[in-house]
Amino acid sequence: MSILNKISKTTLVVSSGLVGLIVAALPGEAATFATSNSFFSFGNFSQTPASVSSSTDSDTTSISSGAGSVLTEAEASAFFDRDPAFSGNTTVSEAFGEGLNYLGLAESEASVLGQFEVAANTNFTFDFTGFLELFTSIDDPLSEQAQATAGITFALLDEAATVLSSFELFGTLSTSGKADDLFVESTPDLDWDITDAEFVSGPDLLAEQAFVEVFGSYAQQFTTAQQLTLVELKLSEAFVAAEPAAQTPEPGTLLAVISLGGAAWKLRNNKSRAAKPVGRSGLDTVTERLA
Repeated sequence: MSILNKISKTTLVVSSGLVGLIVAALPGEAATFATSNSFFSFGNFSQTPASVSSSTDSDTTSISSGAGSVLTEAEASAFFDRDPAFSGNTTVSEAFGEGLNYLGLAESEASVLGQFEVAANTNFTFDFTGFLELFTSIDDPLSEQAQATAGITFALLDEAATVLSSFELFGTLSTSGKADDLFVESTPDLDWDITDAEFVSGPDLLAEQAFVEVFGSYAQQFTTAQQLTLVELKLSEAFVAAEPAAQTPEPGTLLAVISLGGAAWKLRNNKSRAAKPVGRSGLDTVTERLA
């Protein structure tokens, strides 16, 4: 089936508060909506981690005046179990506005970290899976804007905090605008595939939806003993505005540099990376992979 005709297999997460506000919106009144929803998990580890940790954070900004109103919500969850070793985390950010003179920004973050002591001449393996789903909608491209962004990244580091392997799943929608993108990339030693994807626009480019799901694995034999750290971080943002609005910072640039667990790295490092675009320029690639 062509990717252009596919229907997303997941349902956008919309909170009861936002549903109520959308339903209550007066017919014909200008409105905007943005949501960013993502999930990631690790499993089937070849050994039990020596230590694990997880963290979450969320924040919202809502500004309106006059005939405008806005609602923002952000949620995040994360866990890393040791026995059996398994981790999962989610982020959901949503923003809805109607009328004039408003700005709403929702941001959520989740991370997990596991440390492993791998003996010499031992295989270290694990599986991973994740998805992100974005949706944006506006009524008036001259005065309204909606943006949804999500980024997922993980890295495997050695005791010296050197990045051995890394992975990134990223997507952004800007309505109305041309800053749309959806891609997956990693270092070559990770084995993964896109299991589902779509990137479509509604009538008159006033609504857009993006979705991508991946599944992969890692396997490596270390000839010497290793102390390895696996760290994963995801960030989600949803942004809506109708002019004129109060002056506040624009949504931040996701995943430029990450610092977590005492280790820092740039996503676009100098190592060769295997990339598979899913955005508008890569629709043919995704169609072939899902055929």
